[in-house]
Amino acid sequence: MSFFDDPVPPPDRVAEPPRPPQPPWFGPPPDVLPGVLAERAVVFRTDEVALFFGHFRAYQTGVMFELNLWVREPEEDSDGPPWELHGRPRPSGSPDTFLRFGVELADGSKWTNLDWTMRRPDVMPNGPVVVGRGGGGGGKSWSWDYWLWPLPPDGPLTFVALWPAHGVPESRSAIDGTLLRAAAETAELVWPSESD
Repeated sequence: MSFFDDPVPPPDRVAEPPRPPQPPWFGPPPDVLPGVLAERAVVFRTDEVALFFGHFRAYQTGVMFELNLWVREPEEDSDGPPWELHGRPRPSGSPDTFLRFGVELADGSKWTNLDWTMRRPDVMPNGPVVVGRGGGGGGKSWSWDYWLWPLPPDGPLTFVALWPAHGVPESRSAIDGTLLRAAAETAELVWPSESD
């Protein structure tokens, strides 16, 4: 008899029902190569801090973008980025230390990171939705991906930020939503079906 006996087969598993498809406001489609737009929106740049949005990846349903933040001297008591994580504002720190940011679409609709209500997958939201999709950093720089739904209309897509603790008043920078829509037209399925 061997020390390593044949393993006992596991009991038959009950088949789990298939998961419903991810709603488009939760993130990009999983099987699509996005169109890319090489633009950036520099919202503020001071002697101490800088914020820009870039690395735009456009889909028919929305756009992924990257938030990039630099600080010349890191905060001594910092334990993460100075904005919301996982859809909720950071509970620690004063309101002035919280980096507020948001987007405004050409039709006047907007989203801010103070709007952290969790979205239900079965209820379509009324306005634009921005969802954090991960990132990292620390010390002097942070980089974070965000999903914006829906794909912005033609016209300016404006990024807005305010950071009182660093003397940054409400600041804005825009890119052309028409260029994002053109980039979305170049998105393609990774494995197109025979009928496509």
